[in-house]
Amino acid sequence: MELDIHAEIFNDHALRPTIIKGEQFPKILVDPIGEEYSLNEPPQRIVSITLGTDEILSVLVDTNRITGVTHLSDIASMSNIPHWYPEQIKRIQGEVEEILSLEPDLVFVASYTRAETVRLLLSSSVPVVRLRHYDSFRDIEENIQLVAKVTGSEQQATTLLATLRKNAQSITQKVNGLDRARVLYYSLDGYTAGAGTKINEMIEMAGGYNVINETNITGSHKISEEIAIGLEPDVVLMSGWSPEGEIVPSERLAARPAWQNTPAIRQQRVYDLRGTWVLSVSQYSWDGIEEIAKLLHPEVFE
Repeated sequence: MELDIHAEIFNDHALRPTIIKGEQFPKILVDPIGEEYSLNEPPQRIVSITLGTDEILSVLVDTNRITGVTHLSDIASMSNIPHWYPEQIKRIQGEVEEILSLEPDLVFVASYTRAETVRLLLSSSVPVVRLRHYDSFRDIEENIQLVAKVTGSEQQATTLLATLRKNAQSITQKVNGLDRARVLYYSLDGYTAGAGTKINEMIEMAGGYNVINETNITGSHKISEEIAIGLEPDVVLMSGWSPEGEIVPSERLAARPAWQNTPAIRQQRVYDLRGTWVLSVSQYSWDGIEEIAKLLHPEVFE
């Protein structure tokens, strides 16, 4: 019975985001299974095993307080901060043993980190901070604030978020009152994004109308090609990455016979979303608002 309970506690759905109690150190950290740790001072040996926290920490915390980040942080096609961290900071592949060898006083994990990894870290009495989901800009703001609170960098986070909000507001003001193109976010394998996603928020703030909202689809879901074409988008934003030398998704979609009468194809307004902001779950997600706005309303951003 005890083993069954233990397994249930560490079920992926049972793990919770971390809670930080207290405005000043010492603070109380309530970990993903409800255990409490006392943080007497800001952590000095921080390990991040998610690319999102690699990026968030890069603007909040001095690198001399960080002992490990993911190996993904140096991959230019995925990371917004390639080679930001000094070479002496360990690049983590995800193994618990290499994390523990760094003797961390705090480890950042994400909502998608394997429950087994979290379990092993917690069983070693390492304070673990598990971030919330990242389906919206509000989610990411809350994650940034959580990272700031546990690392004692609240002022840096306040400044960062104020700048992000100001920039987003500037873009929405520029496109305010302009005609809203009918926009479809689409991948060649049929996935799209509706209400409850960052992409949906980006399209709206960039001055577009997400046509998928004419259906009952929320979140990220796969749709049939017939539904996609039937929505008659003026603009298609293509998701997906193509290796160098291969035909890009926008060209492949434009070549499909079934799409030839779609307004976006006729007007040659099918675009490939490029840039590491597309997959980012950090402050770099905000870059997508202006990138999409430039595609929808190029006359405003010339």
